[in-house]
Amino acid sequence: MEPLNPTRSKVVQRSQAVPVALLFLFIFLGSLGVSPQVHGDVNSEKKRLSAAIRGDKFDPASVAVDRLIKIGTPKAIDALVSVGLGGDHYGIERYIGSKLVGLPAGDAFERVCELANEDRRAPVRVILTLVLASRKELEANKAVLTNLYDRDPTVALTSVEALAKKENLASVDHLIEALARLEKARNADSLLAYEIRKCLLKITGEDFRNADDWRNFWAPRKGNYKKPAKGSAKKGMTSVRRDPPAFFGMEVVAKNVIFLLDVSGSMEKIDALPEEPGDKQPGGTGVGAPDTDKPKDMAPNPARQRLKRVQNELIRTIEKLPDDVMFNIITFNHEIKMMSQGLKKATGRNKREAITYVRNFEAQGETWTDHALRQAFSAGNLRAIFLLSDGAPRRDNTLLDTGPILQWVREANRFKRVRLNTVGFAQAGKKLRSFMKNLAQQNNGQYIELK
Repeated sequence: MEPLNPTRSKVVQRSQAVPVALLFLFIFLGSLGVSPQVHGDVNSEKKRLSAAIRGDKFDPASVAVDRLIKIGTPKAIDALVSVGLGGDHYGIERYIGSKLVGLPAGDAFERVCELANEDRRAPVRVILTLVLASRKELEANKAVLTNLYDRDPTVALTSVEALAKKENLASVDHLIEALARLEKARNADSLLAYEIRKCLLKITGEDFRNADDWRNFWAPRKGNYKKPAKGSAKKGMTSVRRDPPAFFGMEVVAKNVIFLLDVSGSMEKIDALPEEPGDKQPGGTGVGAPDTDKPKDMAPNPARQRLKRVQNELIRTIEKLPDDVMFNIITFNHEIKMMSQGLKKATGRNKREAITYVRNFEAQGETWTDHALRQAFSAGNLRAIFLLSDGAPRRDNTLLDTGPILQWVREANRFKRVRLNTVGFAQAGKKLRSFMKNLAQQNNGQYIELK
């Protein structure tokens, strides 16, 4: 018989005890609802997610996302964000975003807040800022407020959007500070400054032109401030300029802007006067409106031609553009035509050339709105689009389904954050009205209806 080795006996005992200890650990963690994971799980799911995205396979990708969310560690969040966000995979980005919105408070959620500020890719910071817009935790609010000062304007604009959704009085001081910084940098009339003023108006029901006025108003009141009732809230004068350029009543505050105009055959129509000639419908220019009521059976007024109204209004807008604005004009019917290959500075010479271009508009053909929007969104550094149309999108005498167009714009604009303002005609009907309203609403723009 082999002699007994006490040392070996202890080793055997310890080796037998380890599986038993692990078993009790797993049982204990299971009773707490905790699923023990190792880093290898994250790495393997990250590889599965990456392969599924490369293969454009949503179902396997969503399974990998679910597994990483279940693991629920900061490293799992890093894997989700690094592989799944900020690319060209809109469907899986939305799916990941929906999962991140529902994360419970804890280390994983705190990592989302950190990445919203720290990820090097601006599109990722945009997505995560939108994710945090619906969260009320202190960490979420801090992350959104930090992005007010982000170096990328798309992220800063997204932060303002998120703060407008939150409507938290605690953000007022930070918004005022951000506005003060823009004023110091001589960007008080920028789109970001304009959106900050709109956000302050929404949160407080008040409106002031500059940061000093805001500080003087807010400092003695912020401890016990109550927002005015809806009916008594101010409409706001968000511009710092006395006579700003506007297109059918919508102020042109962006520095890089495209006017996207329908010149299809229906734009030749001459609209009858509205029932109330003195109507103060927002955006009405009064072009062709009489000083007094006229008989309804009188001859059509040529000044009420849709194309003529647009030409007159756009010329007025161009004349007022400051020289630090970059702009372009794109017209569309069954063809897409551009004034220039890119945005042009609003110098005196360029504005004169643009006015000549506008005066030569001709109305003919169909309404290829989808192609026109694709052309407009291809412009670099674009901040705002003013889309005017009097008819629903049409091809080969057939109305197009506007759902896919709205979906394409939503996807194309998810990182650009372009403000898409729309102008329609009341006479064009419900289909156009719905389409143009939805375009503006989903892209942080304004809708104006002409009569």
